[in-house]
Amino acid sequence: MRYCPDCGTGHDCTAEAAAAPNPEVEIARINAERDVKVAQIGARESREMNDHFEAVAEIEADAQVETAIAEAEVIGAAIESGAVAEESAEPVIIDVPPAADDGGDAEELPPAEGSPAPEPAKRKSIGLGAW
Repeated sequence: MRYCPDCGTGHDCTAEAAAAPNPEVEIARINAERDVKVAQIGARESREMNDHFEAVAEIEADAQVETAIAEAEVIGAAIESGAVAEESAEPVIIDVPPAADDGGDAEELPPAEGSPAPEPAKRKSIGLGAW
């Protein structure tokens, strides 16, 4: 008689031990099922989003068509009523006085009342500081 490696009693239970699933195999099967479910959920979500985007695109296209039709009707009505100016009308010319060019420097404002006159700005040569 042999002792069982699983339970330690004096009987032969190798047939029963072989029938029991290995815990690592069981864990791998559960993980595989989980991965399949996650992939199915992702695919369904992707299909639903694509359907949504397709519906939005169709609605926007229909709206653009309706807008174009309305604009064409308005333009057609304006042309029929003669509200649109003829192309033979003379263009309007507006005379603009030339801008005064005083040499490029900005105009300095007078100092405010009660404040001292500002000193002229001194230019400094600022390098990169690495030399």
